Amino acid sequence: MKKLMALFLAMVLVLSLCVGATAESEKKYTVGFSNVWVGNTYGIQGVNELEAFLKDNPQVEKYYIYNADNDVNKQISDIEDLIAKGVDMLILQPISAESVAAVVEEAYDAGIVVVDCTSPLADATDAYHVSVIAKDYDFGYTGMKWLCEQIGGKGNVICLDGMAGLSSAVLRMEGAQDALKEYPDVKIIASEYANWDYATAKPIVENMLATYDQIDAVWSSGGDMTRAAIEAWAEAGRPWVPMMGEDCNGFLKLWSKYKADGLSCIAVSLPTWLFAYGAELGLEILNGTYTGEKDVIIEIPSFGNDEVDSYVREDLSDSFWGQTHMTEEQIVALYGNGNDGSQGITGGGAASDH
Repeated sequence: MKKLMALFLAMVLVLSLCVGATAESEKKYTVGFSNVWVGNTYGIQGVNELEAFLKDNPQVEKYYIYNADNDVNKQISDIEDLIAKGVDMLILQPISAESVAAVVEEAYDAGIVVVDCTSPLADATDAYHVSVIAKDYDFGYTGMKWLCEQIGGKGNVICLDGMAGLSSAVLRMEGAQDALKEYPDVKIIASEYANWDYATAKPIVENMLATYDQIDAVWSSGGDMTRAAIEAWAEAGRPWVPMMGEDCNGFLKLWSKYKADGLSCIAVSLPTWLFAYGAELGLEILNGTYTGEKDVIIEIPSFGNDEVDSYVREDLSDSFWGQTHMTEEQIVALYGNGNDGSQGITGGGAASDH
């Protein structure tokens, strides 16, 4: 009888564990995302990567994606609205850590899992569960060091900077300046903010070409600015110089086109999947399975002339970015047939609140 009772209790324990595991796997969550902006193709693809992950995840019951349009007050209002909606997870890219710290702390205190992405919160508050940040300093350093080596440690460099005051741009330029300390005969002769944007960068490069007879290299803070530099160089008929860019498809197409004529480049990339990865870690925290660090630092990938043809996609629009975790089906739907990705994963648009 005692043996039978022990066997019965063991079976009950196993059954309860199975039921508990099933209940755990069936938990569903509401996710909110507060984005800085979608003012360029990188920002659009970042949202598409996140939505592709959320849409296909069986544990995500509902999600909200808000765009602050680079307005701190709107971002604060957006986060307050997400708190009121009862989200289980708040993913955010803070415009200003100091400005949003109080409302982020409100979300944290309400029991919401807070996931910080791409721009650090740590200097303003520790009220977050996990932070996913890329090595922006390395982004700038790697590109500038490569350029200095390409020109033999001597020459004139022009710089296309990102957006004034944004931490990513500041850290990338700090990295570039530190690389230059190793090459005292390499000088920056001109540097201007071009907001990581093709249309803004094009006239800036044209003006630099008209102003300076001797330009030996082009450093870029990334985005879609190097595509503009290559076009300006080709139109001016100037000899090719080494250039730094990111993995935007329009840049990769021109790089691949002109490399046989002497154009040499490096692509240093900030992956577009950082928001999606933050969401993945947030779900692990909600499920009680996360065992990683609070502050996750993503290495910056790069590639050169020998690898560009394995990244460029001639069948896709210029707006596609090569470092992606989306499926081939999603990629083609978003960026094939002349699409620029702005229609979004669900067709409701990547740029609007939804």
